[in-house]
Amino acid sequence: MKVAVVAIVRDEVSDILWWLGWYVSLGVDTIIVFDDGSKDGTDRIIADAACVHDIRLYRIESAGGSHTERQRKIHEEALEHLRDEFDWIGFLDVGEYALLPTNNTLHQFLNEMGGDVGAIRVNWRNSVYSGHVTKPHVAAFHTGTHHKAENSINGPAKSFVRPRCWSGQWSNGDYFDVAPYRYVNAVTQDIVSSDTSDLTKDRSQSDNNVRPDTHGIVKANRGDIYGLSTRDKTNAMQDWVRRVIRQGYARVLDALPSSDQLTPLPPSVPTLHVFSVWSHEGNCICVRDTKLEVADKSPIDRPLLAIRIGEATSRVFLTTIGTDGNPTSIDPDGNPHLLDFLSYDAISTTEHQSVALRQTGNNFFLSVNSERLEGSVLSDSQTFKDTEIFQLRPFENTAASDDILNGPTLSFARAALSQPVSLATIGALAKKDLRLTVSVLPLLMDFLEDAEHKMLEAKLPA
Repeated sequence: MKVAVVAIVRDEVSDILWWLGWYVSLGVDTIIVFDDGSKDGTDRIIADAACVHDIRLYRIESAGGSHTERQRKIHEEALEHLRDEFDWIGFLDVGEYALLPTNNTLHQFLNEMGGDVGAIRVNWRNSVYSGHVTKPHVAAFHTGTHHKAENSINGPAKSFVRPRCWSGQWSNGDYFDVAPYRYVNAVTQDIVSSDTSDLTKDRSQSDNNVRPDTHGIVKANRGDIYGLSTRDKTNAMQDWVRRVIRQGYARVLDALPSSDQLTPLPPSVPTLHVFSVWSHEGNCICVRDTKLEVADKSPIDRPLLAIRIGEATSRVFLTTIGTDGNPTSIDPDGNPHLLDFLSYDAISTTEHQSVALRQTGNNFFLSVNSERLEGSVLSDSQTFKDTEIFQLRPFENTAASDDILNGPTLSFARAALSQPVSLATIGALAKKDLRLTVSVLPLLMDFLEDAEHKMLEAKLPA
């Protein structure tokens, strides 16, 4: 069985990557995206994602006619031209996330449908950015765990269609004529759609049988009832999203003009310092899987590290180093940057030799949340008190710190910092070793002149 999802997008740069990752995580074989004139870089992210999964990007050539007419044409062409390649095609919008409480993949869900089923309609429910006034800088579904009491289930629904069953007759963007095959809901009950686009019967009537705990589509919006949590999906998708982001960084750096001759700085080049991070209560912060937490009594395999460049700076970069001497992934909840080095500013406190660690560029602090999440260390606190106060301690064992600083990645960073940092320098480093340049880029960007920093930042994936 092969499953595809088709979407029409415009200016979805803040949501498109996690939306793509959601359907990749559900086992969708191919995602086909029609870009309807995006101006915000949505198409560039899709192109980067296409390097790590079968994602096909098409740009809609003409903006003439209504959106409904363009939608009709695209859906008809998809059903006609993809009918021999795919067994099922889902027609969805960005911001709509299929929930499968009783299945791990869309293949498992669709395999349960009998051969007499030609299409499935799935209702949707609004969810919210729980506890946030503005949209948070993380995946929409990570915080979208609530919905309105009066709006548990809604229509019009979205459809998954067997293209070979489509009659060729157009109804509307959410309903496809598959007669004489059955059109069913998520629990395989026959349904009847209104002939008028976007009209459905009231949700309280008996023919609307999709329950909140069954398969459905969640749309990010506003509400107040706690629903099925989707936060675990964030962790499952981060590796894939990180690969796409690195692909985007590599694309940008590979296109930079490079300097033919790099000029080393004199021996006064800034030195790198490494610290371990300790909580206010004197516990070491470590990395388990990719999450930060307070270390228990077991041996600490991977302490959280803070890297400082030079002496007179409050900027540090959080990371952890694997057995091969290279950074391994860390994903503190509340920090959207899936990079090898996460930039933080060390803010002085009234506590002796203690600091608060604030994400560079915003007002979110690292925080030990021992009561609510059993010692997890998050990065979403907007104030700091005892739980947001840390100590940065030099390694007592200098051999251990030397091993960290002399690993492949930080050695490359030190060599990169031995010359004036410019876009031309970064371009030359990328030609020498693109992977390592992508890894150490957060360290280098601090040394760019403002104009070049802004220019590069505007090109990089958010």
